[in-house]
Amino acid sequence: MNSRHTLTDDVHLQIGDYQSVLGHFLALESAGKVKEYCNGSNDGGRWIFQILNSEFVTDLVQAINAVLESSGRNGPVLEVMAGDGRLSEALSEKLSRPVMATDAKDGRYGIAYPKWVERLDALESVSKYDPALIVVSWEPYLSTIGLDLVATGKPLVWIGNPKMCGHPDIMEMKHVTLKTPYALSRHDSFSERIFRSEVFLFNVDSASRQDQ
Repeated sequence: MNSRHTLTDDVHLQIGDYQSVLGHFLALESAGKVKEYCNGSNDGGRWIFQILNSEFVTDLVQAINAVLESSGRNGPVLEVMAGDGRLSEALSEKLSRPVMATDAKDGRYGIAYPKWVERLDALESVSKYDPALIVVSWEPYLSTIGLDLVATGKPLVWIGNPKMCGHPDIMEMKHVTLKTPYALSRHDSFSERIFRSEVFLFNVDSASRQDQ
């Protein structure tokens, strides 16, 4: 790490490249502070589940664009259960479609929700905005909302680990795995290079992305 940086630097303030973000979390892991950092003890006061980096965002954008092109659907991209909306912000900088962000804001975590993240639950959001594609990242453990979103028939980008978030039955539904090498999460073993999150695409043409 650069000597001007500290362990509490907010890695989501300006999203850096994969190697720099990985380096930051290697240092946090060495200090035994990954959980503390991801639970809001960072300069941005953020709760972090999926750790963003520029290459990961690029892979997401490319996947989303491919799905939108192959589906021919109109409408915005909608992130539900969006938390502080940082992923939506990153996507909106690179996508030509409008990106909407909503969250039920139920107080489960100490998330500082910006006002522009609309207070609305996931299925109500889909009904209101009729999106061309839905994004969800690290839905609560054993939540069945992801299953309900797949059932809408709309393309869904699901980010996380089905053993740690959402309902494991979601993996019984037809999906495509993005297989990005840049996925990082709070549950990873960084020094051992054990990475536990992935991106799964539902209700998409399997020919548009990688193998199931």
